[in-house]
Amino acid sequence: MKNAVIVVCVAMLWTATAAADDREIEAESATFSKTFEIKFEQHSTECEATAALEYFQRGGEAEVEATIENPDCAASSGEFTIETTVRADGQMNSDKLSFPETWSRDDEDPVVITKRYPIGDNVDLMRVKVRKLRCECSKETAESDADAQ
Repeated sequence: MKNAVIVVCVAMLWTATAAADDREIEAESATFSKTFEIKFEQHSTECEATAALEYFQRGGEAEVEATIENPDCAASSGEFTIETTVRADGQMNSDKLSFPETWSRDDEDPVVITKRYPIGDNVDLMRVKVRKLRCECSKETAESDADAQ
């Protein structure tokens, strides 16, 4: 994808009117302009992935199955954070625990990640969310997409 930005510079030169020996020098003005075209080459490798979750509490762990899909490109990778919200027995306030993860794929099939995360003893798992989901197409895929345009 190519973007162009056109910048126009306009400058005006003014000379002030002055009196010298009782004669006036008339004001002179000049205007000039110059146009610049700046081209940006953009090979975006970002993509928009989505994640679906299933989770269960297994004692002091949260078992989480995350399915990541990306319709923008086949070969891609990224990162995300699993955020669990837990509440200790008898407590009113909840706590959040975060677990950073990465993912990658070589084809267009969804990525399925199943893991267990420690949440502590004597707590209730309230919810699990995906945060900061980031996706990036592989450079080869991004270049072939740009060539196709």
